[in-house]
Amino acid sequence: MNFAHRALGALALASFSLAAPAAVVMSTSSMAGNFSVTGFADGSPTTFSASYSGLSGSIDLTALPDGYYTVSASGGATFVAFPGPGGTLTVDVPTATPLFTGFLGSSGLTPGSYAFTFGTALPFAIPFAFDISYDGNASPAVMSALALLGFPFVEPDGAGTLSVSGTFGADGTSATVNFSESGLTWAGFGRTLMMADAAFGPGSPNLIDGTFALRDISITATPVPAPATLALAGLALMLAGLSARRRRS
Repeated sequence: MNFAHRALGALALASFSLAAPAAVVMSTSSMAGNFSVTGFADGSPTTFSASYSGLSGSIDLTALPDGYYTVSASGGATFVAFPGPGGTLTVDVPTATPLFTGFLGSSGLTPGSYAFTFGTALPFAIPFAFDISYDGNASPAVMSALALLGFPFVEPDGAGTLSVSGTFGADGTSATVNFSESGLTWAGFGRTLMMADAAFGPGSPNLIDGTFALRDISITATPVPAPATLALAGLALMLAGLSARRRRS
């Protein structure tokens, strides 16, 4: 096999990676409850906490191996933060819409599938802790939505690590979750919450609370080539073109 053929082979492998099937990383047909998020506007926006109560429904989660993915989402959600106009946010995404493309990695999570059903008491409270690292780009759809809401983000790329810890309550209907961000190259989730609360919240700084309802949510991750693989594919295409041109001359 000559070098041009090998180059074409590398290009074919990259194309195969682009066509790899998507994996469902989170899905729920129905899940609802009460939520309260605080700690994002107390002078330390990189740390904040959330508590949940009255949870009902079920959710399926899948931890994927570290890699490069395009993350997409579909489904519907309703959030009621306060009475009156502007207090209810309804989101409906009928088809899978890309949200993020880039590297996703984790520690403290064993790859595999996990199912949670809320509403039934557990023998004891269940603690959890893990880290999620990311480095990539928000999709045009996400950037457009942020612009319409008045957020000042102009660059789609960002990286960081989100440390998550908490407890599922023994009552089977509650949970507490603590978040800590590090290594940020963008504003971060905590500062985004702070900006959202300042823009839309009715006079309760450092607190976003209310009720939520999720409907037919599906979040998928499709493997994509790493940047080095994309560069190799481009080089393979160039070399294959040069080789074909040399044979014709």
